[in-house]
Amino acid sequence: MQLLAIIVMGCAKVVERIVKRLTDLHQFLYGILPALLPPDRLERLTRRFYDRSYEQAGTYIPLTAYSWSLEPWEERVIAQHLTTPAITLILGSGLGRESLVLARRGYRVLGLDIARAGLVIGTERAAELNLPVTFARADFLTLPVRAESVTYILLSGVMYSAVPGRARRQAWLRSLKQCLVPGGKIVLNFLIAREPETALSRKIQLCGRMILRWPGSNRAYQTGDTCTNGHFMHIFRDEEELRTEIAGADLSLLELNWPDGYAVLS
Repeated sequence: MQLLAIIVMGCAKVVERIVKRLTDLHQFLYGILPALLPPDRLERLTRRFYDRSYEQAGTYIPLTAYSWSLEPWEERVIAQHLTTPAITLILGSGLGRESLVLARRGYRVLGLDIARAGLVIGTERAAELNLPVTFARADFLTLPVRAESVTYILLSGVMYSAVPGRARRQAWLRSLKQCLVPGGKIVLNFLIAREPETALSRKIQLCGRMILRWPGSNRAYQTGDTCTNGHFMHIFRDEEELRTEIAGADLSLLELNWPDGYAVLS
């Protein structure tokens, strides 16, 4: 039995090394995708990611497993900046977490998302709770909203980081500005670099810069662009990168909370 145990332990260690190498290869291949694919292709990958995710909601994953309340940073933003209940546009509304909470507090809410499965769940829950929330399926980059028609715009999750390309994000912010009434506010949150660089992440960045020399590569690629299982994200490296990006979109920065990863614009 001791010999068998030694053999099993040896096999387990070999498998562990193989899994580690395969995991690193998986991360590397997804990590260089943003340098290879143009922004529109990266956006399609992200849409497919959310389509798959929301198809599992309520079927494979019970709805009780999800949070249905606001996060602490969202509560602070509402208390400080979204003080008067008014027409609120939520982009990337998903299952309706933020939409339902705000509607219960008197806000008139329009929730947009590209994934139909999540919107169906949100609509059903709003009806059960008798809350005045309108959910609509739409690409949040091409807003079906009239100019100067909403008071607040809230980006769900880290959706700002899900927009590939600095120029694309700035153009989108300008389009959001057109939807706001005078004095309206945009709340966005974003992904920041929280983990130290690793040898693998440095290899991915180096390879990404090398790919830019190839014809047909993604000229909008930036250091910090990455993919995880087909979900594009831009990881902001420091405050100055984000401040410069927002300034280039002609918006006023009311608050930037770097540790919590959110900003309030006007």
